[in-house]
Amino acid sequence: MAKKIKGPQLIIANRLDDGRVVFMTPDGNWTADVARAAVADTPEGVEELEAKASISEKNNLVVDPQAVPAEDQNGAFPAHMKQAMQAKGPSVRPDLGYQVSHTWETNASEGN
Repeated sequence: MAKKIKGPQLIIANRLDDGRVVFMTPDGNWTADVARAAVADTPEGVEELEAKASISEKNNLVVDPQAVPAEDQNGAFPAHMKQAMQAKGPSVRPDLGYQVSHTWETNASEGN
């Protein structure tokens, strides 16, 4: 039985190898760029994303995957404060830690 959801949902988790907050993409991969997150509008869609996330968790890619409410801010973004803060990264010293951006992923994939 599909569970009730209120509005669109995205899947958030922490990547196991470095602890970064990541979001599930439509193809079932993970990204630190929240704008690329898959968003489900139906209970069946959320269950499908959760099933993919469960496989990633069993394969030790991520920990604590969960569906959270999402809103559109020129792309998907968590609607609740806790997950929104996780998505944005450190707010006091942005020069410390990871920042969510396409640039980071591009640099990371190029070995910078």
